[in-house]
Amino acid sequence: MKIVVFGGSGFIGRKLLEILVKRGHDIISVSRHGRPDSLTEKWADKITWVSSDILNDHEWQKYVKDADWIIDSVGILFENPKKNITYDRFIVQPVREITDFLKNNKSENRFLFISANKGPFIFRKYMEAKYLAEKITKRQNKNNLIVYPGLVFDSVKTSSIVITLPLRILSHIPLLNKVIIGYLPIKRVTLAKEISKIIDGGQSIYTKRR
Repeated sequence: MKIVVFGGSGFIGRKLLEILVKRGHDIISVSRHGRPDSLTEKWADKITWVSSDILNDHEWQKYVKDADWIIDSVGILFENPKKNITYDRFIVQPVREITDFLKNNKSENRFLFISANKGPFIFRKYMEAKYLAEKITKRQNKNNLIVYPGLVFDSVKTSSIVITLPLRILSHIPLLNKVIIGYLPIKRVTLAKEISKIIDGGQSIYTKRR
């Protein structure tokens, strides 16, 4: 299948690209800077890397038209308004741009948005942005899919290990693990494999909020 991944050069996107291309799919990654210089693995040579800013140009649109799936993995965990890095700009607006394009072109391809399951109070604004993006996703087409992972971690990103460590420790304590089930972190590779399974027609617990 032909799959377009927005935000493919990011933390979640990179692992998703790796898993999908190794499954034999034709993958196009759309991001502002294209292929990262640090990404030298051989599997990355099989990806079509497109440098396009979804909010400022239309280069990405021609790749979406005949794709079987479009996946939105664009996102940030923390805002930095001084640098114009906001939840609206990096979570809500990309979803609106993509789904508006699909609706206006009456596209029959599938769209998948990577949301979040739950977040503690400090992530209130982050979750509000995700909720809004979910509404936009469903409004465009009821058959669009949303996945709801917990916080994503991987050893390649030290900050993700630090942020998720307390929750991962609590998950091994009887009774407490049931209380925090909705907040449980997920390994980056596990999330990528779950999304790949969904693309291939399989079932996943992450397509419903827990």
